[in-house]
Amino acid sequence: MKKKMKSRKSPLPMASPPSPSPPKSSILNSIKKKKPIASVGATAGVLRSSPPPSLDKTLASISDLKELASSRFDDIKSRLIDRSHSEIIKDLEASHSRLHKRFKAASIRMHILIHQIQSQTCQQMMDESEKDFKKMTERVTETTEAMKETYTEFMAEAQATASRVCKTSIPELAKSLEKSIGALQSRFGIPSN
Repeated sequence: MKKKMKSRKSPLPMASPPSPSPPKSSILNSIKKKKPIASVGATAGVLRSSPPPSLDKTLASISDLKELASSRFDDIKSRLIDRSHSEIIKDLEASHSRLHKRFKAASIRMHILIHQIQSQTCQQMMDESEKDFKKMTERVTETTEAMKETYTEFMAEAQATASRVCKTSIPELAKSLEKSIGALQSRFGIPSN
């Protein structure tokens, strides 16, 4: 505040009272003749620095500009942060959807592979079971044929032994029975018919 008051006091004694327009034009013309490029800035600085209320306005406008700039900077910063957050969220959602699609495709492929493997294993098991069944049927047919052969051999032997018994032992038994009957008849005096 003291600095502001000093700056206000310093230009008052140096400032000249308002003069009519012809002297200003002559001063401006002389300045323009000497320094044509820097004359406009110098005269504008002199004219602006002469009244003290304009300094207060410029200082107030500078602080306002600083506040406005800081508020706009904060606004832009928050917008950029929000935009970056939204872009990050969009990227994450896109990557999530891509990963979900890839996972879905991979799971479908895995299901197909598992189904193929299961079908292959089932086919292999069916082939092996068919081979085992064929082997078992071959063994059964072999055993049945062997049983048939043994049965025919046994029946042939039984028939042969039966025919031999019928041919040899029955007449011999009949003869021995007739002899024993004749011996009994002669012993007891029974006449033979």
